[in-house]
Amino acid sequence: MKKYILMTLTCLAVLLASCNQTEKNKVDRKVDNAKESVNDAMDKAADKIDEGTDKVKDTWNDAKENVKENAQEAKKELKEGYNEAKKEAKDKLN
Repeated sequence: MKKYILMTLTCLAVLLASCNQTEKNKVDRKVDNAKESVNDAMDKAADKIDEGTDKVKDTWNDAKENVKENAQEAKKELKEGYNEAKKEAKDKLN
């Protein structure tokens, strides 16, 4: 993307060399506007990427927390089932 922008700017610079001063000023303003537009677009894109990254991190952290909670619940249920089975086995043996 930057290569195309640089090539465009280079072409404009060559054209400037053959234009009169008024035309050069117009082209300079257009080039400056183009640079500003490109910079604004790149800043917006970077901001969107940062927002997306933050959302992914939040989702990942939420998922990790859910896995921990579910693992604790499963551990508790397994322990309760084990203790119940152990008690039933003990009662049958006595």
